[in-house]
Amino acid sequence: MITRFRTRLIIILAGLVAGALLVALAAVWVATENQLERSIERELSVSEKVFRELLDSRSTQLLQAAEVLTDDFGFKRAVSSKDRETIISALVNHGERIGAELMVLQTPDGKEIASSHAFDELRINPRAAGSNRELAVVEDELFQLVTVPVNAPNLIAWATLGFEVDSELAEELKSLANADISLWLESSNDVLASSLSQPKVSSLSETLTQSNGILDAWLLNNDFAGNEVILNLDSGDAVHVVLTTSLSAATEEFTRLRWQIVLIAIAALVVAMLLAVIIARGVSRPLQQLSGAAKKLQQGDYSETNLSLNDDEFGKLADTFGSMRKAISEREQRISYQASHDHLTNLPNRRFFRKELEKLLHANNSGCLLLLNIRQFRVLNDSVGQEIGDDILRQLSDRLRQCCANSTLLARVGGDEFAILYSFEQLAFELNSNVNQLEAFLKSPFKVGDSDYRLAFNLGVVCFPEQGAEVDLLIRRAQVSVQQAKLQQSFYVEYQQGLDEQHVRRLQIIESLKDAVKDEELHLVLQPKINCQSGTVVGAEVLLRWQSEKLGFVGPDEFIPLAEQSGAITDLTDWVCRQSVELLRNWEQQGETLKLSINLSTVDLLSDALPLLFEQLIKGFPQLPQRLVLEVTESAVMQDPEKAIARLETLKRLGFSISIDDYGTGHSSLAQLRRLPVEELKVDRAFVQYLSEEAMDESIVRSTIQLAHELGLRVVAEGVEDEASWKVLQSLQCDELQGYYFSKPLAISDFKNYLTDHELKE
Repeated sequence: MITRFRTRLIIILAGLVAGALLVALAAVWVATENQLERSIERELSVSEKVFRELLDSRSTQLLQAAEVLTDDFGFKRAVSSKDRETIISALVNHGERIGAELMVLQTPDGKEIASSHAFDELRINPRAAGSNRELAVVEDELFQLVTVPVNAPNLIAWATLGFEVDSELAEELKSLANADISLWLESSNDVLASSLSQPKVSSLSETLTQSNGILDAWLLNNDFAGNEVILNLDSGDAVHVVLTTSLSAATEEFTRLRWQIVLIAIAALVVAMLLAVIIARGVSRPLQQLSGAAKKLQQGDYSETNLSLNDDEFGKLADTFGSMRKAISEREQRISYQASHDHLTNLPNRRFFRKELEKLLHANNSGCLLLLNIRQFRVLNDSVGQEIGDDILRQLSDRLRQCCANSTLLARVGGDEFAILYSFEQLAFELNSNVNQLEAFLKSPFKVGDSDYRLAFNLGVVCFPEQGAEVDLLIRRAQVSVQQAKLQQSFYVEYQQGLDEQHVRRLQIIESLKDAVKDEELHLVLQPKINCQSGTVVGAEVLLRWQSEKLGFVGPDEFIPLAEQSGAITDLTDWVCRQSVELLRNWEQQGETLKLSINLSTVDLLSDALPLLFEQLIKGFPQLPQRLVLEVTESAVMQDPEKAIARLETLKRLGFSISIDDYGTGHSSLAQLRRLPVEELKVDRAFVQYLSEEAMDESIVRSTIQLAHELGLRVVAEGVEDEASWKVLQSLQCDELQGYYFSKPLAISDFKNYLTDHELKE
């Protein structure tokens, strides 16, 4: 019986594990297969875009070279001479100089003057002169053509230069597009050029001839994935381009991953079998002991039997297999799709800037990188329109050219970012002088039409090679310095050691804050508020705590400022308010009438959504204004006094009591507080913590309490740490107290226990 039970348990456990592993393996297999297909499609799509971009870029370069040829005085003189031999000699010599394989010269009305190839196979449209897109097949060879006028000064001829598209070019394009490239003519199915090996080219040509241009079978037989592009010719014919990549290479990583997963699954199954045997033995052992005890009872032995049984629950046997995901690094090709300069400002772009910076680093030059950011430019763009924003950017680039004329490079590296590069090898450079000059140039407003626009800037400075010898590292540290300048509200910050770690930590906090509410990582704690004279609990201040799964415990002094900067503070305040309302509602049902105080940030105070939130909460809990005190810091009020006063008056009309927190640390005075609709004043802990020891602190607190009472304000003292300070505050007629002498911030359940214990003591 026991043996059969043990065997069944082993079989069941092993079967469950094996089934789960099979399902997981199947899911992983299907997922990797789908990912492989998407990866190949994405790679071929990128390769096609790169191919088209490279062809366009080459055409532009060829056109420039041809224009240089036709502007040559010697060439113009040869054409004007109408001497055919002289013309041919000049055409050949100049064409060879720029690497042209096809050369044609024709009269303004399109008649042949001289040609290196069959003129009747060319369909040259003189009206398309200067075009970047001319392809033609001449004598079974594919050419890129450019046609330019020959003026002396009037039009005397049209010069057409052709540059062969051959296998050598295909090899060059392959290295940039990361895919093999083959071109063939639709009418004859002849392969014109290819980066494939000669056997593959022969196989392709044979397939095209036999299947009339259908490639599917050839791609499959040669282990290729491909993407076909058609380039139309003026002749009515078309050139087909196929971009191919090896399926074996693409699937190699996925195959290795699959086998790794299979091996892991096998290992897991073996371990599970061993554990199943161990667990089955552990389960059967107590049964054996119980059976032995039953036999002793059957024999009439009623003596006590010592059963060494565990407290583990039978049947609670589960081997949990977490989902396995392995990040698959896809091959990323950093391919540039832009020209070397920004079209709006005519400054070098990010790609050009990176190349120049890399050159300086490879040459072991020393210098400085300045990264300039326009503060809140996106907001300006949205408010006044992109057209005005573009005009401002053009004006800014002109100013930077003027101010940074001695720089090695000035570039626009982003929508609102400009990079200024100084090489110490090329010029004498004094950082403070250049930064001050730049700041002065940027202070004056930017005029667009009849309007003036004042912009705020932040500048990050990093020096190389001492602060970095890699392009990405320098750019990142310059960006970190810009962010630090924003935090410090200063024009510029020079990179210092340790800013990287601080920046990464801030980014992690900002990113994790987005899901903190959804993931239930936030919780409230309550610090009791005590009546100063009687010592009874009259309420509590609501404080927010965050226990992040990724970051561990994050203090409010760390995440609250970042929440304000990122805009996440609005969601946090909304959550705190709703949780507080729910807590008050539960207390009311239990007969508790305590008040709660919550803190509002500067962002909250200036937000138009704040009154709407409280109006909504009041509808669900009409007693809320009498039970909730809203605390704002005096620095928050002083940031925008007029708007803050208007917002506080709105909250006052809703019935809420307003408290000024951390009084004494800002720039306000009791005279200024007379303008505010407040009922409570909280003296900062800096004046209370050593109240019994510092006579100066006692004088400050005494005068503050007296004047506040004359203004009709209730006074709360924070940071009461000992009984002596309490007694002093009692003598000064303070109204309420907070501090670790009475209690640290407590969890909600612990606060309820504190109330019970406090009532018993009373």
